[in-house]
Amino acid sequence: MSGPILYSTNVFLKLIIQQRYRQDIHYVWCSEYFDSKALSPYQHGALVPASSNPVDIYRELKRDVESRDRHSAKIEAQKLSFERLAIDWERRGEITQREKEEIIYMVNHADFADWRPLLYIIPRVLVANRLQLVPITQRAGFGNEYIISDLKRSEFDIIEL
Repeated sequence: MSGPILYSTNVFLKLIIQQRYRQDIHYVWCSEYFDSKALSPYQHGALVPASSNPVDIYRELKRDVESRDRHSAKIEAQKLSFERLAIDWERRGEITQREKEEIIYMVNHADFADWRPLLYIIPRVLVANRLQLVPITQRAGFGNEYIISDLKRSEFDIIEL
């Protein structure tokens, strides 16, 4: 049975970029469970692996930020993703060239604190009709993963642990 809450771990810089350059509309991957490892191994939700488990993502980012790990794979992946997105947004006319350059500058000059993890707490009832199940071929495991492509800031709370 699905719970009333969805969870998504994102970095602070992503929040700022989406607020400033995406009209405060947020694209998130999310899970029905904060920690799939806390579930019975016989539940479907336990099939969400670490790379998609909100608590594991949070802990890895927090560890890398706190230790100022300049070789953090998670932070490097985020940097590359934001740069690609900025280029795509500009190519599609969704942002200007100046805005693309600002995003790329921010990504390449961000302090470690800008990469700190945030936990988004999303009431399912607010997004149920827009919740997209990720095709199984694109998931990290057999457990359910979801996308909300147009999450409004008024539809989620933020927690830092």
